[in-house]
Amino acid sequence: MVDYDAAVAAVQDPNADPILLAKIAYENPEFGANVAVNPRCYPGLKRWIAEFGDERARETLAQYGFTADAFGGPVQDQEAPEQAAQQTAEQQPADAYAADQYNAAQPAADQYAAQQPAAQAAFEEPVATNPYGFTAEQALTTTDQMQIAQIAQYAPELRACIARNPNTYPALIEWLGQLGDPAINAALAFRQ
Repeated sequence: MVDYDAAVAAVQDPNADPILLAKIAYENPEFGANVAVNPRCYPGLKRWIAEFGDERARETLAQYGFTADAFGGPVQDQEAPEQAAQQTAEQQPADAYAADQYNAAQPAADQYAAQQPAAQAAFEEPVATNPYGFTAEQALTTTDQMQIAQIAQYAPELRACIARNPNTYPALIEWLGQLGDPAINAALAFRQ
């Protein structure tokens, strides 16, 4: 267990080890608010504190816009594949009328897909591999400038999606252009 004096020193240190900060937040919940405002507190730890921390820590994070809901809600177990397949089968249209409507709409959808520009088709959704829970959909659609910056910092595989997000601020667009990544450059060219 981290002793009190070491915890006080660590939460005040702007270069504190993020692992030590996580240990302090877990073992000493009364330091949760102090850990949350430390510049080395990573988004995953902030999410954990927002969900499991004490009231003071949750209030502090809420002031900075970090809530458990801001990161996709509380952590939940993933469904077993058989359960997901069963739910999908149950949601299939049961009557022939609904199936006919679906089939009648298909040619229009195919025609629309054929009209999409080739550049749009070249963009593939990257697989999010970051441990912070950021997704490609968040990177493409969020309007929160702080979250965009965090995705750029902590999820490099999603930077091309950030480059395509119309809400990305100009300084970050400029920085992304300097990276020399072909996928990012293609996304930036598509913006203009």
